[in-house]
Amino acid sequence: MFNTTSDILNMSLAVGFIVLVIFLVILIFYAILVLRDLTKVVDDVSEIVDKVHNTIVQPLRAIDYFVEKAKPYIEMAVEKRFKMKKTKK
Repeated sequence: MFNTTSDILNMSLAVGFIVLVIFLVILIFYAILVLRDLTKVVDDVSEIVDKVHNTIVQPLRAIDYFVEKAKPYIEMAVEKRFKMKKTKK
């Protein structure tokens, strides 16, 4: 089977290459599993961010909109009270 030392070298190189290929296949398989789990986690986080945006950020924007619209009226009322307090003194 092995006539010369080059036959032994070629056989050991072939075995080493096969082991390397098996290792790379296992590595790629586990990388695919990790990336699939990561995709699930990112989808869950995206869903949670959307819920937070809908329940917290949008109502705050609505409140800010109402405050901006009511601000001139509130300032007028404050100025009126301030003038009334000044005239009473």
